Amino acid sequence: MSVNHSLLPVSESELASLLAAPPSIRGFVESRAAEVRRLLMDGLAIISLTAEDERDPLAFMQSGAPDSVSGWIGDEDDVEADMGYGPASYYRNSFVTEVAKRLELWPVETFARHCDVDFLDQHDTYPGGWRTPGRKEALIRSFGVYRECVTSTAQSGMHLLVWND
Repeated sequence: MSVNHSLLPVSESELASLLAAPPSIRGFVESRAAEVRRLLMDGLAIISLTAEDERDPLAFMQSGAPDSVSGWIGDEDDVEADMGYGPASYYRNSFVTEVAKRLELWPVETFARHCDVDFLDQHDTYPGGWRTPGRKEALIRSFGVYRECVTSTAQSGMHLLVWND
């Protein structure tokens, strides 16, 4: 079993539609599968290496965000809206822009220099196995996908859906 983070930019009208009909999220995500950005199991490691603490906007995939800029598509009891490990969360563009500003300090090259797999192993960062050959390079690629998705979502004025499966 694993926790894979997936991200998908959505427009204001798409978000409104999903909030009005949470069970439609599965079909919506399937129809936009080519646009989904998957971090696989690297999300928690990215947070561990970039966020200063759980209140840092960069920790949003783990800690969430204020209710004024985020929420759930459906609720925990809505099995039709369940995306694998509960409902998807959404983050409004104002918050995504805040995260993107924090990521300005983290170009991929900087992340690569600070990508300490020993730190991840010493802190038992999920899923483990960080010293496996090629694992560090895969984590750096995932960070690049994450950074590009957040940055382009912020710049385009869209909101961001995030779910775990």
